[in-house]
Amino acid sequence: MSFWAPGTQIAWRYGHPGGHDLDFVAPLTVVRDDAELLAAWLAVGSPVLKVVRDDGRDLHDAGEDAFTARRRRVASTWTGYSVLRVLPKARPWSVWHFFHGVSGAFEGWYVNIEDPHVRWGRTTRSRDHLLDVWVEPDRSVERKDEHELEAAVRAGRYTEAEADAIRAVATEVEEVVAAWGSPFCDGWEHFVPDPR
Repeated sequence: MSFWAPGTQIAWRYGHPGGHDLDFVAPLTVVRDDAELLAAWLAVGSPVLKVVRDDGRDLHDAGEDAFTARRRRVASTWTGYSVLRVLPKARPWSVWHFFHGVSGAFEGWYVNIEDPHVRWGRTTRSRDHLLDVWVEPDRSVERKDEHELEAAVRAGRYTEAEADAIRAVATEVEEVVAAWGSPFCDGWEHFVPDPR
């Protein structure tokens, strides 16, 4: 496997449950890429392509029909926070280090549960599994979007067994946090991007 050099611009894509071809796409800059992990930077203000309902509502705000409503992809802007995404190669999740968009202060870790990434050209792609884990700087944890995973099961996007497997990954994440394992202990919260 070849690795991307630091400074390489890549596309980080997520397809949505259901298998259609509308992906969320963001441009990231590679910070590190090797046999252990991929780390890449998404700066606040970056253009992105995101998926919304046909009526323009965000999928997170779409309610019970979020998984049955027609969707479309729109151009948008990444706002609020810059994010250093760290993808450990042996884990079914990536860790997003959130930095305030104005002050640059570290805000916490967002663990995105997802399929293993598939790479081609300058693109890495995965499938998001809805359930996430937020980790505060004091190491307290909170599961996010459990209601979305339950709605996805009711809509037939996941079986209950698949949802249980996703919940098991969240438990694994919580155990890594409790043990303060990598990448949480690796100091990425002190990352400062090269201004170039």
